[in-house]
Amino acid sequence: MTIGLRGLAVLAVVVASVVPAIAHHSNPLYFDMSNPITLEGKVLRVEWINPHVLLYLESKNEKGEPETWVLHGASLNNATRQSGMRERLLPGIWISARVFPPRNPLYVNEVQTVLLTKPDDVRTSSRIVGAGQIRLSNGDVFSFGAAPKF
Repeated sequence: MTIGLRGLAVLAVVVASVVPAIAHHSNPLYFDMSNPITLEGKVLRVEWINPHVLLYLESKNEKGEPETWVLHGASLNNATRQSGMRERLLPGIWISARVFPPRNPLYVNEVQTVLLTKPDDVRTSSRIVGAGQIRLSNGDVFSFGAAPKF
């Protein structure tokens, strides 16, 4: 009887420790962590949502044409802990952002979650990136995500 209870207790601990691990994705699966880039442009909107805050940034490509980037940021809880970021990171301001480009095709679904695409999915985007630090035009820096720093 004692062995059965111990075995059940061990099983409960194993199951409880695995749940958080499968509940979150791996950044290296989604983003190329060896190739940080810097984007500059105007904030179109910020979605302060779980599981990750999303920032939509309008930048110009090498032809001077506008293109929209989606910056995949930190969790809502971690992002709102930084004093002043939510009040200052507003649509219309200009920023620079350090980001990691996508490793695999990604898309943003209806509830604003970044997901890996399936082979036949037409919603892929090469402009969904893993966000790191964001620099405002006055030089202030925020850690919007866990990716690269300036």
